[in-house]
Amino acid sequence: MKNFRILQLTALFIFLGTPTIFAGGNYLELPNEIRSFYGKKESKPKVFVEGIRLDFDYMRRQMKFVDFVNDPAASDVHIIISQRVNGGGGRVYSFMYNNLTYENLSNYTLTCSTTPGDTQEEVREKITETMTLGLMPYANQSELQGKLSVNFNGKERKDITPVVDPWRNWTFRGDFNGNINLEESRKSFDYSYQLRGDKVTENWRIRNYASMRVRTREYISDGETYRSENITNYMTSSVVKSITSRWSAGAFASYYNSNYSNTVYSISFKPAFEYNIFPWDISDRKVFTIAYYVGPEWKKYYEETIYGKFDENLWEQSLQLDLQLVQTWGEIEAGLDATNYMHDFSKNRITFDSELSVRIVRGFSVNFDFRVENIHDQIYLPKGDFDLEDVLLNNVQLPSTFEVYAGAGIRIQFGSIYNNVVNNRL
Repeated sequence: MKNFRILQLTALFIFLGTPTIFAGGNYLELPNEIRSFYGKKESKPKVFVEGIRLDFDYMRRQMKFVDFVNDPAASDVHIIISQRVNGGGGRVYSFMYNNLTYENLSNYTLTCSTTPGDTQEEVREKITETMTLGLMPYANQSELQGKLSVNFNGKERKDITPVVDPWRNWTFRGDFNGNINLEESRKSFDYSYQLRGDKVTENWRIRNYASMRVRTREYISDGETYRSENITNYMTSSVVKSITSRWSAGAFASYYNSNYSNTVYSISFKPAFEYNIFPWDISDRKVFTIAYYVGPEWKKYYEETIYGKFDENLWEQSLQLDLQLVQTWGEIEAGLDATNYMHDFSKNRITFDSELSVRIVRGFSVNFDFRVENIHDQIYLPKGDFDLEDVLLNNVQLPSTFEVYAGAGIRIQFGSIYNNVVNNRL
């Protein structure tokens, strides 16, 4: 019946002396019925973007060929952006294009990479350019067909020289931070450093990390000065081998020192195995890993512990489950970590951590954060009573058998779905 109707309209155009049907090769001069027959849309693509913090003002100015909307239910294409750290210390951004209304277009993913030295301007340019390229199939199926062009800004090269990396995939980074806050009767000083050296290839992941943090507080009351200084040092090194698309194996070594936790040193070495239910090449959408760690620990304490120890050698094992799902309806992150000392299974810690963000209906979404720890492994606590001064100055870690954190929020939004205007005035 639809084909017969198309023939009728075509014949009517011919008899009425219509000069041409495809003016300039553009189907947009056709009547609405013929346009819908070809699967074209008469308006610009409606786009909803979420996942990371973006400079939407910049994007609106650069991408005027689409309509940004503030509700995914009103969009033609729902773009979810996720990010991961790459081997060079930069970021890999994944753009997941979810088609909601267009015919003959499937879902697909594009990626772009940034380097640690990229400025914010360069990062937002790369993100906007990648997002623009990914929207071209939608633009081609809309009124924009024939109104957009793609330019190549590079130079044609006939011979491509193989890339020679003198660093052999190694990257190094150092971060140094400090702050000071002064008041008449209270002062605080904080400084820290972080050093990192990593090598990441398709088959190997080598990571080395070292950090130190010093936190100092001074209080003056009735002419007396009370001082608190917490020093923490931490180092870790790991080597992980990709065995198959789902299996990985590695070894982890660490060093930890903290006067707050009564620990002169805690040194550990733990081999580990990991299995991902999903292949790693779709880790930007879903990950479900099961990991097992086991190995020795050597500990020494500043003060005698509640178990009468100044030092001890122990074996510890851990089982970790991590789930991450990114879908058009929301995002879920959940983890379960169970750890115990093998000489006494009652010395254990179980941690469950989750973040949930779900869109219930159009204009209404909810988010939850929940973390709970069952703690029975504080073998480092010093023996004896705690001074009130040390407790108030946060000099010592207090015993606890549990820790709970919970948070919840809702978002309600209604009104105009369009979000294209940029106005940064007063």
